[in-house]
Amino acid sequence: MNKFRRKLPEITLFSALAVLAAIALFPLVFTVLNSLMGGHEIISRYADFQTDGNADGLFFRTLHFVDFSLMPQAVTFEKYADLLTKSPLYLMMFWNSLKITAPVLVGNVIVSAMAAFAFEHLRFKAKEAVYFVYLIVMLMPLQVLLVPNFLVADWLNIRQNYLAIILPGIFSPFGVFLIRQHLKGFPSEYFDAAFVDGAGYLQFFIRIIIPCMKPTLAALTILTFVEYWNVVDQAVVFIHQTYRQPLSVYLSRMVSLDMGMVFATSALYMLPALLLFFAGTEQMAEGLRLSGIK
Repeated sequence: MNKFRRKLPEITLFSALAVLAAIALFPLVFTVLNSLMGGHEIISRYADFQTDGNADGLFFRTLHFVDFSLMPQAVTFEKYADLLTKSPLYLMMFWNSLKITAPVLVGNVIVSAMAAFAFEHLRFKAKEAVYFVYLIVMLMPLQVLLVPNFLVADWLNIRQNYLAIILPGIFSPFGVFLIRQHLKGFPSEYFDAAFVDGAGYLQFFIRIIIPCMKPTLAALTILTFVEYWNVVDQAVVFIHQTYRQPLSVYLSRMVSLDMGMVFATSALYMLPALLLFFAGTEQMAEGLRLSGIK
C-alpha cells in the first residue's frame, strides 16, 4: 500500500499526460480514419442536406442527421487514388505551398544563423539596441505586422507575388533569437583558440559554429517549415488568384466543393510536416534545450 502511495503522483501525472496526448491526437486519428471511407459514406455521414443514408424515416424523411463515427464501414483508398490521379488542382496547390515554404526555410536558417553569430560575437555600435528591436518585432502578433508588410510590398511592387510572403519569412526574428540563445552558452575559449590558429570569422562560423549548432538549426527548420506550410493570413492578403494560392488556403474551400475529398486531402497535407517532425524529434528537443527555451 505504501509503495502504491509513493507511486501515486507518478501515476497521476502519467494519466493526465495520456489524456492530454489523446485529446491532441484525436483530430489526426479522426482525419486519417475518415479518409479511408468511401465518398458515399462520407456524404451520408456529414452532408448538410438530406440523402438516402442520413434521412430519419420516423418523421416522413423530413429530417436528417450527422452520423459521427471514427471507424469506416468499409476501408477504401478510393479518395487517395482520386486525389493523386484525378485532381490536378490539388497537385498545383501542393506545389504552390512548396514554392513558398522551401525558400523561406533555406533563407531563414542561413540568415538567422549569420545574424545570431553577428549579434553574439561581433562588436558594432548599437548592437543591443538593434537586437532589442528584433525582440519587439518577434513579440508582435502577425495581424499587426501584416499592415507594414503590405505597405512595403506595395512600395517594392511585389504585392501580388510570393516574395511578399517569402521575404518577411526569411528575415523573421525568431530564428535569430533561438540561435543566439544557444550561442550564449558557447565556450569563449573556442573562439580565442581559433583566432590564435589564424582562423577568421567566416572560417570560425563555418567550421566550428555550424557543426555545434546542428540541433538548434534542426529545431528552427522544423518550426519554420510548420509555420509556413500552414500559412493562411499572408496568402489571403497577398495572393488573390485562386490557382496561385497554397494548399493551406485551398483546404478551407474543399468542404463546399467535394466533401468526400476533404479528409484525404487533409491527411496528405499533414504528411510532410509529420515526417519532418518524426525525423527530427530528438534534434529538435535537444536544440530547444540548448537554446534555453521552455
